[in-house]
Amino acid sequence: MAKDYVMPKLAMAMNEGTIAKWVIEEGSLINQGEIIMVVETEKVTYDLESPETGYFHIIVGEGETVPVETVIGQFAQDEAELAKLQGESGAGAEPPPGEAAKAAPAPVAQTDAVSAAAGGRIKASPLARKMARDRGIDLALVSGTGPGGRVVKRDVLQAEETGTARQAVIGAAAPPVAGAMVEKARVPVKGARAAIGKRMVENLSTMAQVSHMSEVDITKLMTVRKEFLAKEKELGTRVSLNAFFIKALEVAVRHVPIANASIVGEEIIIWENVNVGFAVALPGPTEWDSSLIVPVIKNVEQKGLLQIDREMRDLVARARAGELAPEDLSDATITVSSTAGFAPGWAISTPIVNAPQTIIVQPGTALERPVVVDGEIVIRTILPFSLTFDHRIMDGAPLGRFYTRLHQCIEDPSMMLL
Repeated sequence: MAKDYVMPKLAMAMNEGTIAKWVIEEGSLINQGEIIMVVETEKVTYDLESPETGYFHIIVGEGETVPVETVIGQFAQDEAELAKLQGESGAGAEPPPGEAAKAAPAPVAQTDAVSAAAGGRIKASPLARKMARDRGIDLALVSGTGPGGRVVKRDVLQAEETGTARQAVIGAAAPPVAGAMVEKARVPVKGARAAIGKRMVENLSTMAQVSHMSEVDITKLMTVRKEFLAKEKELGTRVSLNAFFIKALEVAVRHVPIANASIVGEEIIIWENVNVGFAVALPGPTEWDSSLIVPVIKNVEQKGLLQIDREMRDLVARARAGELAPEDLSDATITVSSTAGFAPGWAISTPIVNAPQTIIVQPGTALERPVVVDGEIVIRTILPFSLTFDHRIMDGAPLGRFYTRLHQCIEDPSMMLL
């Protein structure tokens, strides 16, 4: 008897998944443990292994996004059962790319394309729509070979190769209207973009967030870092300022434990582990394709500066290569989000606390500036610094103690040794 294969729930917060790629072909014999597909969630991509051995029938095509527990394929015990599954689904069977052209019906006439554009809904996967838009292909002229006649990736690629579905010009082109709005791009609010937007709005609307801004003299810290940089080959890493900030956070948290807490239900839980999340920008081909992700360095209280820096660099590299695992993004208890280099001059903002955490800190860009020290004007390196906290968990007095210790550690790295 055929067994259903559903979109698995790969993380606590996962509600849906996108089939980025089927590694196997329709109807092929798959052994248990083989990689069967690549699934993309809000921020992570997974290679999934087959839980069964059998002939696999694809139900949901590449590029499709479905809720968890949705049936996306089936395992047949033998070829006869596979043929029955394929016969029941009809157009749902995914033929190999080379056979797509044989199975595809003749292109829709131009009059039908106009009718579809005027009100009929063209069935196509999100990926196929994006590819068609980028290539100037009219989806109304593309024959779909996906489930239920849906246009999928391979259909768009074939249409591009044959050149039979280029955007048709219907009638004479209208002259541009002075002052008319002209679109530069359309960006679907989904995936990481949707997740970020949803989380930010939820965090602002459910927490009592208060921000504090100040400056820190990091002249001593910059001197210590230069000494580390001079030993880069010996140490095996080019120690970053963020590594110092992360270690300083851990020291300040141990001094004021309530800063390392979360609201869970009706309780405030103070964590023993100091797990520091740090924001990583993920640039795209254009500014509207960019995103961010927050990997987590676990148990910072057990680690020295060099280990923190090495782990941070490894996480950044894997984040930008799309190779982070769910555990790399979970269980942060406090977050740092540096804006160094984002804007010239003195600049700082009010970061949004990442629920259910209590605090997020945001170092800015360090600048050399004349300041008064012991009655004399001297040049010092000054760091603008912002901190946002959840007033439901933390009041002003403990926040003051936390920030004072954090300030001391950043201003004088020797304080991190106490």
